[in-house]
Amino acid sequence: MAQYSFRIPNADYLGFPATPQAIIEAAVKAEQLGFDALFVNDHVIVDDSPRSDPWRNVYDPLLVLSYVAARTTKVLLGTSVLIMPYRNPIVTAKMFATLDQMSGGRAIAGVGAGWNRAEYDALGVPYRERGARTAEYLRLWQACWQPGPTSFHGRFFSFDHMHVNPKPLQQPHPPIWMGGSSRAALRRAARFAQVWQPTPTPLADLISRQAYLRDVCAEMGRESAPRTRMSFRVNFSRITGSAGNGGDRPTGQGSPQQVASDLKRYRQEAGLEEFQINFNGCGSLQQLLDSMDVLVQEVMPLVAA
Repeated sequence: MAQYSFRIPNADYLGFPATPQAIIEAAVKAEQLGFDALFVNDHVIVDDSPRSDPWRNVYDPLLVLSYVAARTTKVLLGTSVLIMPYRNPIVTAKMFATLDQMSGGRAIAGVGAGWNRAEYDALGVPYRERGARTAEYLRLWQACWQPGPTSFHGRFFSFDHMHVNPKPLQQPHPPIWMGGSSRAALRRAARFAQVWQPTPTPLADLISRQAYLRDVCAEMGRESAPRTRMSFRVNFSRITGSAGNGGDRPTGQGSPQQVASDLKRYRQEAGLEEFQINFNGCGSLQQLLDSMDVLVQEVMPLVAA
């Protein structure tokens, strides 16, 4: 049976302003509807470029998840993705461990290297080092999350016999979900991740990257590749008013039957059993809530059948 996670509106990218009310209402409803996990976006400071436009109002992901943890009981709580290289990894390791403890073991550490050079410049971290930092910081997280005192020796951080507590409730640590679709990102996924979570990807490209990921895992001696949970954009035309019935209909846009057909195609041809749903194009919180109902009541049964 397919699994569906849900990206709650901690940023304006869905099509309406992010607010505490929208975040909490969407999160509580997602748990009630049976989504297995909730995810939040991340950006700290962005420029005026068009690509940055949806990310000029972003509520801090880990603070949001801490608050959502207090308003929910069982749904998993993750970042999709936390931009890892421009944060202090020891501080972030402690924050994830704290979230995992406070939520009863529900944290998911979804990470990526980021794309916004201006953001790196503003935060004082060299953009060219983002890949190397991501790989080292993942090793450092794993060291900080192991029982007992922590020692670590790397290019960017080095220390001996230090205490980093609390440890995560989940053992050996919260699951790591890796974003990105470059070969470097896929190699990091093969080395560290339980789940690879790409952005919306054309079917042929997704199949090709899955094959590369399996090959890298085999080279590393890993028995099975990370599971794939692709971000899947959904826009129900009858709710948002977006045209989606023409010959150039975007994947995930149109009627419930068309959206179900798109999901089934990825399931059948790429073996995808996990989807992260993004209801893009919603003009209000109510449109988002209505879209969630339509997905659960009208689309999921068709995919399951």
